[in-house]
Amino acid sequence: MNLETLIEQLQNESSAVRSQAALHLGKLGDNRAVDPLIQTLCYDPDLNVQEDATWALVRLGEAAVAPLIRTLHDSNPAVRHNAVHTLGKIGHPDAVDSLIQALQDDSAAVRQKAAFALAQIGDSRGIEPVIHALSDENHDVRWMAVGALEKFGAAAVTALTHALHHPDSNVRELAAGILVEIGDPRAVESLIHALQDEVWVVRFAAAQGLGQLGDARAAESLTRLLDDPHDHVRKMAAAALKQIR
Repeated sequence: MNLETLIEQLQNESSAVRSQAALHLGKLGDNRAVDPLIQTLCYDPDLNVQEDATWALVRLGEAAVAPLIRTLHDSNPAVRHNAVHTLGKIGHPDAVDSLIQALQDDSAAVRQKAAFALAQIGDSRGIEPVIHALSDENHDVRWMAVGALEKFGAAAVTALTHALHHPDSNVRELAAGILVEIGDPRAVESLIHALQDEVWVVRFAAAQGLGQLGDARAAESLTRLLDDPHDHVRKMAAAALKQIR
């Protein structure tokens, strides 16, 4: 089946026909299919057809990146969301700057997907902006940022240790937890310092994390925390010391 016929079938009243057309266009590998596939991705009413258009655009790869970036300025948040979703799957570094901008989108769903997409690409330029998303007003965006930073792994450790000094105590608490999940020993000294944080939940998170990491360097500081004014922190310090010893 030729290119023109497949593009025409993207408008067929049958969602099954539209899906098959999208898939065949992806296999065909002709860059002239990019714009019609983006229209299908962004405006087709059927989610399965949208996902098949995503697959096809991923197959087309770099040729789809710039047109998808232009779509990020569409007034419809669902369109922007689908474009971000596909850019993350393509994974091309040319999308990073635009995805960083998408972390400021008016739509929480777009911001959430942008954090995930940046982690999919894995470019270190995305780390600091995703850390800032830890203070997003939306709970789902914050937790997607947590998962994204864990996916960045060791590359995010230095930035996350700096985040332990962030003015927002929620960011400090989340950064401590992410560092523990990454499990890099470079975080130990910064987590020890976080045991002195003015906010008890940050001290609690740091103590819990140091216990999980089991590094003997934390023993002295955790012992001092046994006199902490907050009961939860004292109990966590005692538990952490048992894990270390």
